[in-house]
Amino acid sequence: MTNRVSVSLTALMLAAATPIAGKAIVGKAWAQEGSGTISLDTITVEGESATGPVRGYVAQRSATGSKTGTPLAETAQSVSVVTRDQMTQQNAQSLNEALRYTPGVIPESRGAGASRFDLFKIRGFDAVNYLNGLRMQKMNWVSPQVDPYMLERVEVLRGPSSVLYGQAPTGGMVNQISKLPTATRFGEVGVQFGNNQQRQASFDLGGPIDPEGRFLYRLTGIGRMENGQIADTEAERFAIAPAITFKPSDDTSLTLLGLHQRDPKANAYVGVPAIGSVLYNPNGRLSRRTNVSEPNLESFDRTQSSAGYLFSHRFDDAVTLRMNGQWFRSDIDYFSVFGSTLAANGRTLSRSVSISHDEMDAFAFDNQLEWKFNTGPLSHTLLTGFDAQASDGYFVSGTGTAPAIDMFAPVYGRAITLPATRRTDVTTRQYGLYAQDEIRLGNFVATFAGRSDWAQNKTTVAGVRSETDDHALTGRAALLYRFDNGIAPYVSFAQSFTPLAGTDATGRAFDPERGVQYEAGIKYQPAGINALFSAAVFDLTRENLLTTDLANRGFSVQVGEARSRGVELEAKASLDFGLNLAASYTYLDTQYTRDNSGLQGLVPAGVPRHMASLWLYYDLPASLVPGLSVGAGVRYVGSTFNTNNTIEVPSVALVDAALRYDFGKLVPQLKGTALQVNVKNLFDKEYVGACYTSTTCAYGQGRVITAGLNYRW
Repeated sequence: MTNRVSVSLTALMLAAATPIAGKAIVGKAWAQEGSGTISLDTITVEGESATGPVRGYVAQRSATGSKTGTPLAETAQSVSVVTRDQMTQQNAQSLNEALRYTPGVIPESRGAGASRFDLFKIRGFDAVNYLNGLRMQKMNWVSPQVDPYMLERVEVLRGPSSVLYGQAPTGGMVNQISKLPTATRFGEVGVQFGNNQQRQASFDLGGPIDPEGRFLYRLTGIGRMENGQIADTEAERFAIAPAITFKPSDDTSLTLLGLHQRDPKANAYVGVPAIGSVLYNPNGRLSRRTNVSEPNLESFDRTQSSAGYLFSHRFDDAVTLRMNGQWFRSDIDYFSVFGSTLAANGRTLSRSVSISHDEMDAFAFDNQLEWKFNTGPLSHTLLTGFDAQASDGYFVSGTGTAPAIDMFAPVYGRAITLPATRRTDVTTRQYGLYAQDEIRLGNFVATFAGRSDWAQNKTTVAGVRSETDDHALTGRAALLYRFDNGIAPYVSFAQSFTPLAGTDATGRAFDPERGVQYEAGIKYQPAGINALFSAAVFDLTRENLLTTDLANRGFSVQVGEARSRGVELEAKASLDFGLNLAASYTYLDTQYTRDNSGLQGLVPAGVPRHMASLWLYYDLPASLVPGLSVGAGVRYVGSTFNTNNTIEVPSVALVDAALRYDFGKLVPQLKGTALQVNVKNLFDKEYVGACYTSTTCAYGQGRVITAGLNYRW
C-alpha cells in the first residue's frame, strides 16, 4: 500500500468552491384581487455560470482562462468549451471523442487504443488534464480518466497556463467540469446498444433535497461493456459520481463531490509495424483487428476514486473567497506483450513483455480571493491565490522478451517468462502563490499576472534516491479591445514551466523545462445571435529540453528546443431556428529546432500540418417531422510522421452522423422519451491514426454504430 499524502500537506487544505453565478430566486408573490388571495409558485431563474450547464454549443463564460468567470469574448487567450449538449448529440464516450471538433487539439494520438488513456496533443505538444480546475496527476501507467457522461463541460485552454495552475506543459490544458447539483429536480435513465457488442446503461438524477432548496444533490452513474477493435479484446467500465451542495444563503455554497470508477478491462494498447499497415508488405496488408499481443495475458485493470470539495463565499459585491480541493487515488495492474523488431520476411515479429503494478494517492487544493475595486477610471478584478499539489506513489515494473509471432498466422499461448521487477517510489510536492489583475478602461481589458512556484520531486529506484528542488517564476500579460459591434482583437504573452527529473553527467539536477508563447487573435460575438467566432496566430517555444550528451554517452544535457507556430479558427453557434454548429481549422508548423540526437529540423511524431472539422446538428421544424433531429460532421487530419520522420502516415477524412427522435412530440404520453442513433466513421474508413516507431503504428477506430433509448423527466 502506498504512503498516504502527508499530514503536513493535508493540514493546508481548507475548503474550496466554484461559485454558481448568475442565479436569482424569485420567491412567492402574492396578488390581491377583491377579497381573494392568489399564491404563485416559486420560480427559479438560472443564468449561465462559468461552470454550469449551457444550452446549445455556445458558452458565454469560462473559469479556466482566468479563474474569475471572465466572458470568453473578453478573454485574451484561446479557450474552447465543449458543452454537455454537444457531447450528448455526438455521443462522446471518451475525452478524446469529445475533443474531435476542437481546434488545436490532436485527439486519439494512439489510434483506437487511445480509449485506455486520454492521449492528445495541443498545438503540437503533449497536454495535461484537470478536473474542476485541479490537476489530475500522473505516474508511470497511472493516468486518471473520467468518463465524459460524468461531465457538464470540457474546456480547452491552448497555450501556457502555468501562471494560474503551476507546472504544466506549454501546449495547453484540458479542464473537465463535473456535473453539479441543480436547483431544478430532474431525472434521466438510458440504455444503449451498438456494434462490437456494446451494452450500456446510465442514469443522472438531481434536484433539491429539502423544501427550502438549501440542500441539493446529483447522482450520476454509467456501466458499459464492449469488444475492442483488436481481436480478442474487451473493455468494461462502471462508474458512479455522487455530489451534494449546501447553500445556507445566496452568498455561501459548499459542494462535496465523489467519484468511483472501475475499469476491469480496457482495449489493447499494442500497435502493428509500419510495414503492412502504412507501408507495403509482400505478405499482404495487416488487418486493423490484428493482435500481436497475447489475448489470454493482455490485461489492464484500473480502480480510481476521488473526493473533492468546492466552497464559495461572497462577503459583499466586491470580495469573494473560493476554495477547491481534490483527493485522487488510482490502482493499476498492467500486463502487455508488444512488438519490438520485424524480421526481413515481413511476417515474424519479435516481441517484448511489460508488467507493472501501480498505486498512487494525490491531493491538490486551490484557495482564491477575488476583489473588485476601482482606482480612478480603472476597474480592477484582482485575483490572488495559494495552491498546492502532492502525490505519493510507487510502481513495481519490469520488461523482458517474449516469443516471436507470425503476424499473418498468429499462434498464441507459448510460454512467456515473467521479467524481473523493481520498485520505484515517487513523491512530488508543489506550492504556488499567484496574483492576477484584470483592468478595464472603457472598452480596453488588460490582464497582468505573475506566479512563484516551489516544486520538489523525489524518486527512489531499488533503494537509490534522486531529488530535485525547483523554483520558478512565470508571468502573463494580455491586452484586448472590444468594439461595440462585438469584435475584440487581442495580443498576449504567457510562460510555462515543467520540472524534470534526473541529473546530468556532473550530477547537477536538471532545470525545469521552460515555455513561452506570443499570441494575437480576434474574437467576434455578434449582437442578437448566439454565436462566437475566434481566430488566433501563435508562436510557441519550449526550451531546456533533454537531449543526448555527445561528450558523455548515457547522459543528457539541456540544450534541446522545439517550437510551434500556427493559426486556429473556430466557430460555435446555436441559432434560433434549431441549428447547432461547431467548426474549426488548424494550421501547425511544429519542429525540433535544437537537438543532439538527430531530431533537429524534424516534426514531432503524430503532429499534422492541417486539421479541419465541421459538425451540424439540426432540429427539424414541427411542420416537417415533429421531434426529429439530424446531425452530420466531417473531420480531416493531415498527414503525420513517426519520431524519426522516416514514415509518413497518410491524411484522412472521416464522417460522423446522428439522428434523434423525441417520441413526446408525436405522443404526449411519451414526453421525455427519445431514441438516438450515432454513427462514427460512417463509411468505415480504414486508416492509421499514428506511427511512433517502425513497429508501433496504431489503426484508427473503424465504424461504430450505437442506438440508445433515454427517458428524462
